[in-house]
Amino acid sequence: MDGAPPLFFGAQMSGAEAERRMIVEVDRTLSSPARTIVPAGTRLLSLGDPVDRIWIVLDGQVQLTRTVDGREVVFHERTAGRLVGLLAMARGEPAYFDTTAVTDLTTITLTLEDLDRALRGNPVLESYFITVLLRSLARRHLRAVELRVEVDRLNRDLAADRDRLERALADLEAAQAQMVEQASMATLGQLAAGIGHELNNPIAAIQRAADFLTEDLAALVESAGADAPAGRFLQRALTRPPVSTRDEREQRRVMAEHVGDDDLARRLVAVGVGDSSEFEAVFGGLDAAHLEEALATVERYHGLGTSLRNIRSAAARIGGLTGSLRSYARPGRELTPGIDVREGIEETLLLLGHELRGIEVIREYDDVPGITVFAGQVNQVWTNLIHNAAREMGGAGTLTVRTAAVPEGVRVEVADTGPAIAPEHLEEVFDMHFTTHGGRVDFGLGLGLRLCKDIVARHGGSIEVESAPGDTRFIVTLPVEPPEGLEVS
Repeated sequence: MDGAPPLFFGAQMSGAEAERRMIVEVDRTLSSPARTIVPAGTRLLSLGDPVDRIWIVLDGQVQLTRTVDGREVVFHERTAGRLVGLLAMARGEPAYFDTTAVTDLTTITLTLEDLDRALRGNPVLESYFITVLLRSLARRHLRAVELRVEVDRLNRDLAADRDRLERALADLEAAQAQMVEQASMATLGQLAAGIGHELNNPIAAIQRAADFLTEDLAALVESAGADAPAGRFLQRALTRPPVSTRDEREQRRVMAEHVGDDDLARRLVAVGVGDSSEFEAVFGGLDAAHLEEALATVERYHGLGTSLRNIRSAAARIGGLTGSLRSYARPGRELTPGIDVREGIEETLLLLGHELRGIEVIREYDDVPGITVFAGQVNQVWTNLIHNAAREMGGAGTLTVRTAAVPEGVRVEVADTGPAIAPEHLEEVFDMHFTTHGGRVDFGLGLGLRLCKDIVARHGGSIEVESAPGDTRFIVTLPVEPPEGLEVS
């Protein structure tokens, strides 16, 4: 018999050689115990079974499994080792795995008494047995480490997949919301264009009628006599520039001193007679009755001129509004070169005039190059930014719109004097549905700033926000030429 090797001889002998020598020593010590042939698929041990023997696998392969949540999970196959059941038997515990023959097996079956007798009677066998056992445990431990590493990797991959899915879902929600918003804006644009078209003809008719009335009245007045003052006061009402309240009070004071009657002075100043020389030229020498008659005639002609002026002014304003509507609501299905952003901003300011009452609007327009954009989409950016600024100021404050040429193209800045955006919210203002206004979502279902960002990004530009108390600024930069392949969406 060879001398017993050291208990741990590691790399001095391969695992297969240690197993071969162990089996040789088992045969020598136990007088070649019987070999048993186990067909593939045979269950050697079931989870929870009591273990009163071990199997030394001479040939073939076993598989250690457990059923987890109704699914069979393989824990060891190539790392199962030659010794089956030893750990459970040594600890007096039931089987921890289901052990099944993957292939036909050739085994030696030993009871605890057989194993104890062999090990006590052969120190060499004891050394080989411990070596094989330790290497088997090492393989299982390494397999456990590999499984842990694999689980960690799968968890990382799963987390990455989850993040990708969350981003894809967010992008999908944004795309759906954008489609809804764009469909709404398209419908609104069609309605606005239709209304603008329908209003255009009657407004043009009103403007022409006002011009005809002005010409006809002037001709009638002229035919009444060249010395009649009515024509002069009619034209004055049509062209008279605004007079400040302070100047009007001073004129009434001067006229009251001259005519000695506050009410008469008020009526005279109202028709534009603000000094004594004109009063004498028009009404000098008239007695009280004729003065009243002449002043009443002048007031009627002045009133006619004022009414015509108001009609013409109102018609011109409505015409400007309908023109802005048509321009703003252009379908924008094609890129338009040479767009001056200042014109789009002015159209937006005109359309949102009702929201800007009580707000001082400051325009700081530098010369900027024309840019190639989808005009309707870019106008939507100005609308959202100016609307949000007006809303945050609550009808009182200052709105400043600046334009400048920059190396990147054109920069537009919309600033308001409303409350600041909290620093922790600055990164969220372009998120879908985000709002800090009264805790509610409004104006485009909370999509306004998100759509602004999408539109600007689609055109190859950028949008940023800076905010401090009384000074919130949205800064939009757009290139002169759009990115290649830009398509309307």
